[in-house]
Amino acid sequence: MASSPWTPARGMARAGASRYSQVMAASILWYDLETFGIDSRHDRIAQFACIRTDENLEEVGEPLRLYCKPSLDYLPSPAACMVHGITPQTAFELGLGEYDFALRLHDEFSRPGTTSAGYNTINFDDEFIRNLFYRNLLDVYSREYANGNSRWDIINLVRAAHDLRPGGIVWPQDADGTPTFKLEVLAKANGLAHESAHDALSDIRATIALARLVRAKQAKLYDWYFSHRQRESLKPLINLPARKMLLHTSAEYTTARGCTTLIAPVGMDQANRNQLVAIDLRFDPCEIVALSVEEIRQRVFAKASERREPRIPLSRIMLNKCPFLAPPSTLTAAAAAALGLDPKLCAERLAFLEGTPGLVQKLIAVFDEPLPPPASDDPDLCLYSGGFIGRPDRDRLGKYHLMLAAKRGDPAGLKAVKSAMLKAKFDDDRIPRLAHRLFARNFPETLGEAERLKWRDYCAGRIQLPAQEGSAELADYARLAEDEFASPDLPAPKRAIIHALLEWKKHLEEEVLSWGG
Repeated sequence: MASSPWTPARGMARAGASRYSQVMAASILWYDLETFGIDSRHDRIAQFACIRTDENLEEVGEPLRLYCKPSLDYLPSPAACMVHGITPQTAFELGLGEYDFALRLHDEFSRPGTTSAGYNTINFDDEFIRNLFYRNLLDVYSREYANGNSRWDIINLVRAAHDLRPGGIVWPQDADGTPTFKLEVLAKANGLAHESAHDALSDIRATIALARLVRAKQAKLYDWYFSHRQRESLKPLINLPARKMLLHTSAEYTTARGCTTLIAPVGMDQANRNQLVAIDLRFDPCEIVALSVEEIRQRVFAKASERREPRIPLSRIMLNKCPFLAPPSTLTAAAAAALGLDPKLCAERLAFLEGTPGLVQKLIAVFDEPLPPPASDDPDLCLYSGGFIGRPDRDRLGKYHLMLAAKRGDPAGLKAVKSAMLKAKFDDDRIPRLAHRLFARNFPETLGEAERLKWRDYCAGRIQLPAQEGSAELADYARLAEDEFASPDLPAPKRAIIHALLEWKKHLEEEVLSWGG
């Protein structure tokens, strides 16, 4: 298989890394996932596909499609399988083990000069990628920023085009008149090829076609967003000391009018340098002068059913997630009217915010509260609650990945690497526990008899009672047969998926629940 992602990095000095990346052609790696569920911490990837283009959106290289084998400690969600049609058997027969799958993806994403991009990938797919790398003890974040790399996501570009520069593109609506930004609906409305929704490669081609359409019809808007996809490029625009209004396009503002409003940057969240605190200037800040921080907090975070007063539209904008921010001059009179925005009134509210002593500090303090304790002590679920894995540990792990790459096909060598890795001293106590699972899932030949039985017990527990609430469990599969017989008109493809899932249930029971197996 391909060498470890650390191989090229070890072959060049840190000081030379940026020089190396400069000679690599900049490219965009358009990618999409089909997953076996919607929880990025617990659920697993079924299918990955990518197409690499240059920055002119011309394809370079061949498309790639990969499947990932499901492991014995995990049950795919039947609902997810019904959506994309990928059964666990298909992923198992055509797929790579999760560790090899993670290495292949890490190599693709880490190529110098790569911008990884997609359609709503930052909020969904990227979280699955991060958890995949974390579970397999690969560097989670470097592919997002090192060697000239970055992330992008065109869903907010499409929303902004609808709101600010709609010309030349057909904009479909839901039954209630709200604009819809579903990829398959936009593709169909604009005559873009999209042969099979929920097939990763087909979704990517539709995404690239949509990007080309926006670029052809609204090139300045496209170029603005692409050139402001990184946190550092947004800092001069935000300029907190000057505190100027900004346009912000986001799903959270979606109404029948659109998804864009004028905001006032308030300050940075003290617990996270990537989070900008902002307030929607369609809201009158006069209303909150007399409120305490706790009262404001209640009206920001309380559920709608628990609030007596309207929500205060205070939010955190993640600067490392490609938010669409632009100066107010981008807003034409026609767009302002369509969005129901009054720039003059918003400017007056910004002036009030600036001229009221202590109000800005009060709004920042709304988010200044201790983080909740981790919801679980299961290391698989602790990517964020456990903090960043430090550089010394990442360097140690890099050496072990190189050792694993060198010992492929050598059972005795793999056992030796495993033994050394499990005896090593790491600063982060998640690593030894994750390492045990990595070897059990991917290199079962390294397990002794006692370890094998312990792993079977662990898998049996996980498929019967998952660590994450709401995840698929064995009892859900048992009900599938009842659902099938209760629905005589069930389409043949869905009936075939049910049969496959019941066979998968039988397979897992034989592997981890049978006596003496």
